[in-house]
Amino acid sequence: YLFFFINYKDDKMKKLIKIFLIFFKIGASTFGGGYAMLPVIEKELVENSKLISSDEFVDFISIAQSFPGPIAVNISLLIGYRICGFIGSVFSLLGTAMPSFLSILAIGYFYSKFRDNNIVQGFFTGVNAVVPALLLVSFLSVFKKISRNALMYVVFAISFIAVFFLNINPIFIILAGGVIGLCMKY
Repeated sequence: YLFFFINYKDDKMKKLIKIFLIFFKIGASTFGGGYAMLPVIEKELVENSKLISSDEFVDFISIAQSFPGPIAVNISLLIGYRICGFIGSVFSLLGTAMPSFLSILAIGYFYSKFRDNNIVQGFFTGVNAVVPALLLVSFLSVFKKISRNALMYVVFAISFIAVFFLNINPIFIILAGGVIGLCMKY
């Protein structure tokens, strides 16, 4: 493996390290799960580093939501693959998962020792209040980018009602949305 990395093209290795560091920074600085990470991922990859376009990002969100597992992991795999192929997926996945893994190890150790501490309880109370705001920002960012036609707004409204009020499995809603999109294109 060392031979592989020594002989790997310099430009490709720089991109791999850049992808790893971007996703490591995102993983280390966001709380609240994958959806809370989406605005940060978009800012870092679309606006700051310009590694992908805004349209690609929306497409990746749609694809990532269609597969099982955490959306942050799915989107990091897709973006890593888009930028540097399979090895890019590996680097972006490690960057995304490593901060959580390391912090859970540390938190688990210290939480078992200090869980009754008022400072610890206060910190988690504050974090819980921030997460819904991050989810709202993510929602608004994606909502702004959906197609601007009446049918897409109707699909959005029906999807929301079906999932939120009727408790229909989101997988069926995603598949139905995909079928509607295919019908519109063909």
